[in-house]
Amino acid sequence: MPITFHYRPEVNLVICVHKGNRPDDEFLAAYKGMYKNDLYNISMNRLVDFRQALSSSRSSSALKELARFVDIQFAGTNAHPKVAVIAPSDLSFGISRMYEALSDTAPWDLVVFRAVDAALAWLGLPEDFMDKFENETQLNAPE
Repeated sequence: MPITFHYRPEVNLVICVHKGNRPDDEFLAAYKGMYKNDLYNISMNRLVDFRQALSSSRSSSALKELARFVDIQFAGTNAHPKVAVIAPSDLSFGISRMYEALSDTAPWDLVVFRAVDAALAWLGLPEDFMDKFENETQLNAPE
């Protein structure tokens, strides 16, 4: 699956891993589905990982639609999570910064990083967190 969500309630985190290239409709459906998952809690921090994503553009209309959807999800809550985006390529970094601007009404702190270690430090996670996560997910991957 090109966009996967890994729920880690023990550290109040959802890890969103993007692989390959997905069209806007699949991108939107994936994120809307995250909010419906029983393991998800609106107060969870998020770590969005674009390191394995293929560089492709994301339409501004899809980003605006997601920002509107997120606003609706947060309506009436006191949640104020952190969202760290790992976007090493110029294109993913630029698109992530555009989404950051479009979602400025969401009650979260969203910061885009190029490096994993900076994102983890900002979220208060140990520097080996992603190494352990990647090892765990590889061990549990279907063959």
